[in-house]
Amino acid sequence: MEISEHNSNVAQHSSGNSIFENERVSMQGKSVLEQENAADTYDGPSYIIVDKNALCDIFKYTFCGSCNQSTLKLEFGHKYGFFHQLKLVCKTCSEQKMECFTSSRLEKKSNTSTPFDVNVRAVQAFLEQSVGALHRLENFACFSICL
Repeated sequence: MEISEHNSNVAQHSSGNSIFENERVSMQGKSVLEQENAADTYDGPSYIIVDKNALCDIFKYTFCGSCNQSTLKLEFGHKYGFFHQLKLVCKTCSEQKMECFTSSRLEKKSNTSTPFDVNVRAVQAFLEQSVGALHRLENFACFSICL
């Protein structure tokens, strides 16, 4: 596959399916401070990258409401890409305190499996980066030929 053909395929894929294209466009003219303030008021999904050990440390000194011991442990269940199932369990009384998921699923639009929001956003970010990288490569190749 030639670079231009690949670039065209990526552009077609990412232009029609971007779930946050409007957000990106609306943020382009704003300063970093304005973008941070807008992020504080945004009601949609918001993701961060966190070390699992740091996340587990949050519960290290938290007491269980049932047995009053500080033996709560965060367990990681199913994983699909960047999506994780999280369970908070007391190791002393074996009671599961809560279960949550790190991302919601998108609306089902066909017979295929419904993807998780965080995975779709990650793929779109990688696609946008590859389109930019291919564009820079094409410009470099054109510059080299002109020399």
